[in-house]
Amino acid sequence: MKTLLYATDFSPSSANVAIYAYRLAQTLKAKLCICHTLNVPAETPQSGTVAWPQEVYDHMDRDSKTELIKLKHKLIAAGNPDAYAPEIVCVQGVGLVTDVVNAEAIRHKADLIIMGMHINDWLGTWFVGDHSRKMIEAANCPLLLIPTGSAFHSIKRIAFGSDFKHPENELNAINQLVKLAKYLDAELILTHIQKSKDDTAGITVMKELLTDMVRSHGHQQVSVKIVKSEHVAGGLTWMARNAHIDLLAIVHNRHSFFGDLLHGSHTQRLAGQTPVPLLVFNSHQYEQ
Repeated sequence: MKTLLYATDFSPSSANVAIYAYRLAQTLKAKLCICHTLNVPAETPQSGTVAWPQEVYDHMDRDSKTELIKLKHKLIAAGNPDAYAPEIVCVQGVGLVTDVVNAEAIRHKADLIIMGMHINDWLGTWFVGDHSRKMIEAANCPLLLIPTGSAFHSIKRIAFGSDFKHPENELNAINQLVKLAKYLDAELILTHIQKSKDDTAGITVMKELLTDMVRSHGHQQVSVKIVKSEHVAGGLTWMARNAHIDLLAIVHNRHSFFGDLLHGSHTQRLAGQTPVPLLVFNSHQYEQ
C-alpha cells in the first residue's frame, strides 16, 4: 500500500484514529492524506433547506485548514521518531462525505480509506445514519474502521471471516489481503463461519484450496479455521473476543450477512466485547 487516506471530523473521539492512521502509514512506509469534509446543509438534519451564506463557508474553510495543519503537526509529534516519516498531505472539500472522500481517494490514488467507529456499537446499530455506514456502501477502495480508543500496535494476526457464499468476491479480497499480511509478516487466518447444515466434505476441500492459494503468493503463515455458528455475526463476535487477532477483514456483499447488518435486520447489540479494527472490502470494487 502506497497511500492511505484518513477521513476526519476533528471530533475528540477521532484523535486515537488519527494516530492509528499515522502509525500504520509509518509501518507500511506509505503517504498519508488527511481529508476533512465541509458538510453541506443537506447532510445536517437540523439545517433544513436554507442555503448557508458565503461567509459561513469561508469561515468553515479557514477553520478546516487550520485544524488540518494542527493535526498534521500533532501526528508527527506522536509518531515513532525512529520509524519511517510519512509524507502528509492535507485535503478538504465541500459536499457529501462519501463524495469528497471518494474523490480525494481517486485523486491521490489511495489504497485504503481509514475512518473511526464507535466502540459500543461494533457490528451493531452504530452504522445506522452515520458516515461510516455510508462509506461502507460507497467506498471505492478497502475501508479500515478503527474503534474509539483503539491504540495502534503491530499487526501480527489478521483474520478473514466469511460464510463463503460469494466465493469469487471472497477470493478477490483474500488476494489483496495476503499481500498486506506478507508485507507485515503477519499470520493470516482464513475463517469459515460454518452452520451445522453445511457440507463438511466440501469445507475440507475448500480449506486445502485456500491454504494452497495463499502459499502460492509466497506467504507461509496461513491457516484455515472453522468457527461453528448459526449466524455469521455471532461467529465474527467470537473471533473478536477469543482469537487474539489484531485485524478482522470481511467482504461486504450487497446481499449478505453484512448487508443485513448494515440495513438493520440484525439490531441486537454485540455487547461486552473488545472490538478490533475492521477492514471492509466492498464487492462492488470487483464489479467495476
